[in-house]
Amino acid sequence: MASSPSSFHAQRGITLLEMMIAMAIGLVVLSAVIVLYMQIARSFHQQHAMADLQVRGRMATQLLSEELRRTGFWGEILSPRRDDKCSDMTRAVNITCAMPVWGGTAQQAKTLGLIPESASTLEYSTSHPSAVVAVRYANHGNGACLTLDASRQLTFDQSCQGDWHYRTGIYHLRMVDDAYSGEKVPALYATQIEKPNSDERSISNEIVRHVEAFEVEWGRDETGDGSANRFYSTIDVAQWTIQDWDRVVAARLYMVMRSEKMAQLMPAREFLVAGRVLAFGPDHYQRRLFVTTATLRNGRLRGAYDF
Repeated sequence: MASSPSSFHAQRGITLLEMMIAMAIGLVVLSAVIVLYMQIARSFHQQHAMADLQVRGRMATQLLSEELRRTGFWGEILSPRRDDKCSDMTRAVNITCAMPVWGGTAQQAKTLGLIPESASTLEYSTSHPSAVVAVRYANHGNGACLTLDASRQLTFDQSCQGDWHYRTGIYHLRMVDDAYSGEKVPALYATQIEKPNSDERSISNEIVRHVEAFEVEWGRDETGDGSANRFYSTIDVAQWTIQDWDRVVAARLYMVMRSEKMAQLMPAREFLVAGRVLAFGPDHYQRRLFVTTATLRNGRLRGAYDF
């Protein structure tokens, strides 16, 4: 039976024009899907970087806050005395002077013997603050045993018969090699040394990376009521004596943290750090400023109750 003309028309394929229109529509849809995927992936990467930045910043500030709260504690039954030599800051760092806390620059820390000259420290940048914080206290850890000598001055018990052990931590910034980015990045380090001004090898441990600025303001009790009346920057405390550090009851920590290197360019940022504006140009890093105030409870108790 012969086919009708309408049957032939129903069985024919698509024309070239129809195929080109279909391909164009498909490319538009595919392009939209790719653009949407890239935006979602970029947004996810940014959120992940900020979450990681948040965790690292909180961890670093919390660690330092806890250390500062403990500093100046010499044990429940240890009430050390000092001699006249402690008025000299080069000698005040000796354990016999029981200096509770100290803050300054890396070079000042080396001069005082808090960080050995051989310690690998590096100021990150002259335009960014790079403070050093030294805390010292007694705990039940694994350090050298502390005791009081006949004149009630702190000393090390070589036989380790006591219950209290010496804990020290000098927190500072240095540059380290980063395998992920292939560059040198700033990191917060803690240097521990049991006996300052000795030949004993110090041990440095990395705390957290990508700390671009570290500054501390020290709150001093100037009225004897146990509260901070005024805060001083690292520059202001350069000439402080051990008696000045005894009156420190609070510390305000500033840390500018940055993320891992990102693919997209991030805008310029400015942060107010201890009354100073820090400017960062556009680059491939997200940044955030972390600020927290820690109470030096042992110094506050000494000031409020005069012991």
